[in-house]
Amino acid sequence: MSTDEIPYVKWGECHSKNPDKPDVLECKVVKTETFESDLTTNVHVKQRINNLWEDRFLSLKSHDSENSALLKSWNKLVKKKKIVVDAEFQLKTYMGLSKNNRPIRRSELVI
Repeated sequence: MSTDEIPYVKWGECHSKNPDKPDVLECKVVKTETFESDLTTNVHVKQRINNLWEDRFLSLKSHDSENSALLKSWNKLVKKKKIVVDAEFQLKTYMGLSKNNRPIRRSELVI
């Protein structure tokens, strides 16, 4: 499968606005190294969809956004060797509010 054929994780399918009941994406690491696209910094993962592992690119940070929390968390866990190839993790995410009262995606990587 070429990189042109791999879809991105669809953030639009994550609708939770409740930090106590976030959307939970089940993923597996394909590569730990990040890469740049025109709009985002990404990583290659497999996402469990309907009980099958499907290749996806996970956007860790948009170039237009100041929100770098997910990218920083990813890099920290890679450095600690908690994120390695084939490691499974959960991505818990919800839409919260920034300090300026604007919508912002909040995420937590759970290994």
